Amino acid sequence: MGAAQHTIRHPRRAIPLDVASAVRGMQAAMDAIVRTELRRSQHRLRSLTPDQQQAIQLLLRGIANKLLHPAIRSLRQAAEQGDSETIAAQCEIFGVAPLPPMRVGEDESSTFALDQPGSIIM
Repeated sequence: MGAAQHTIRHPRRAIPLDVASAVRGMQAAMDAIVRTELRRSQHRLRSLTPDQQQAIQLLLRGIANKLLHPAIRSLRQAAEQGDSETIAAQCEIFGVAPLPPMRVGEDESSTFALDQPGSIIM
């Protein structure tokens, strides 16, 4: 990674800033799909106990994680290799936009933790 590109540090991973917003957007898009499908199926799930409903919600989020994981891995690899075409293609598929790389000396306060509540995590 060049000097002009900072990373977000996380105990388990570091993600270049130019794809961090894309990762967050992809996670939000999948989370929205899960919520929408749960709402659409709510009438069929009414007879389930709260524990059973929560189990279904966790199952859907787990499936969404598994489906999203290869795309996020591809984004990370593309960022490490400087492959802007792959980054752009992945972002277009999910309807998100990456942040431009930060320049040396810019404020890093725009970083975020990937393990924020409600997000889909690998």
